[in-house]
Amino acid sequence: MAQPTDEDAEWMRRVAADEPGAFDTLVARTLPRLLAFLRSMGADAFAAEDLAQEVYLKVYRHRASWQPRARFSTYLFHVARNQFIDAYRQERVAPRTTSLDAPAGSGPAGEPPLSARLPGRGGTPGQRDRDRALGAALDAVLAGLDGARREVFLLAHVHRMPYGDIAEVLGVPVGTVKSRVHAVTQEVREGLRRRGIEP
Repeated sequence: MAQPTDEDAEWMRRVAADEPGAFDTLVARTLPRLLAFLRSMGADAFAAEDLAQEVYLKVYRHRASWQPRARFSTYLFHVARNQFIDAYRQERVAPRTTSLDAPAGSGPAGEPPLSARLPGRGGTPGQRDRDRALGAALDAVLAGLDGARREVFLLAHVHRMPYGDIAEVLGVPVGTVKSRVHAVTQEVREGLRRRGIEP
């Protein structure tokens, strides 16, 4: 298998070689994506920051044994997912939920709608209105999914990870990822249609 050549992996190689300043650079490059991933898993802002520190500590401690089998972000998300699950089992974090009484267009815990976190948002006022409506509907649909289905949807459609990377993060075969993504995508589309939005 060819080794990945993404820039984050190059920085991780420098970290593994104990190059001065490399770890700080790697953290600065990847922290926003890591926090977004942990938030999409269900951690609130404070828990996400705490978990991110623990994730980076694990990455640093295991720097000598790191092998670039996939993109570095895939490795980072895999470590983060395991850290989140461990914290959840220890009841140090709890997935956010969306109140059915929350104002339309608000996400979990008063966050902006999912459309604010979707890549490729339009710039015109009309497109922004449609994005806001889509985001509010998506938040409502995703709130009705269990954690595993929501996680697969977010990895595929919000984080835009390839199937192979999702398989690495979840520790399941690529074929399983494809079937899960297909099933949850159909479920979300149907949920949007029930809310009057044609995806």
